Amino acid sequence: MIKNLRSIFMVALMAVSRSLFAQNTTETKGEEIKVVTINSSFVKDATDKNNNEFVYLEKHAIDQNGISVVFDKAKGSGAPTFKIKDAKTGKADNFVKLFGGALSGDKAGTDGNTMTFKADKYITKISIAASNASQYGTIKANCGTVTMSGATEDGKRGNIDPTWTNVENGKAIDVKEVVFTICRAAEATKYEHVRYAKATVFTSEALPTGITNITAEKAQNGVRYNLAGQRVSKDFKGVVIENGKKMIVK
Repeated sequence: MIKNLRSIFMVALMAVSRSLFAQNTTETKGEEIKVVTINSSFVKDATDKNNNEFVYLEKHAIDQNGISVVFDKAKGSGAPTFKIKDAKTGKADNFVKLFGGALSGDKAGTDGNTMTFKADKYITKISIAASNASQYGTIKANCGTVTMSGATEDGKRGNIDPTWTNVENGKAIDVKEVVFTICRAAEATKYEHVRYAKATVFTSEALPTGITNITAEKAQNGVRYNLAGQRVSKDFKGVVIENGKKMIVK
């Protein structure tokens, strides 16, 4: 008897909890991670022949309000770099140089530099502002879905603004880390040089778990119980539970 009531109570409790849980999964407004706004935290790693000062981003991560961006050369034809000072203007660039796959050697292939986004919360969407410096290429992710926008033509500079969403095979996925890879379009193309300018990362405290198929042991038909879980007769007056429904008998 009590077991039946307990099962019914648990179903009701789960339904309420699921409703409250859904209310707490609001998406953030988005954290914009713009390279030019955080360049003061970088320390010079090298100076080229023109006296431009660079940072090799394999050695550094961008950390901002619980979100980090890590760059890696991986199989790229060059290392991810950021110019923190131009010898002529004295100013920093507003983009990071990222390279596609190498044309030859043991790292030859279409895949190049990687860019990893990590967050304390669940990542629901990442909107990236980037452009091609030469040749046509693309950006792929290790999970979720990437859609490309912006005008791009083979052999010409153009915008390649990818938007990543936490949707895979039509379903939302729980993820706190997304790895993007800069790619050459095909083996025949030259290395792909992409300029990453900024990204807006949207997060959520938690994602619905999709609790389904909750069942409870069916109470015996025609049998009444009081609120203490005790079986009562048909003559009992007051609040009773019969066939899983609460009613008042006068």
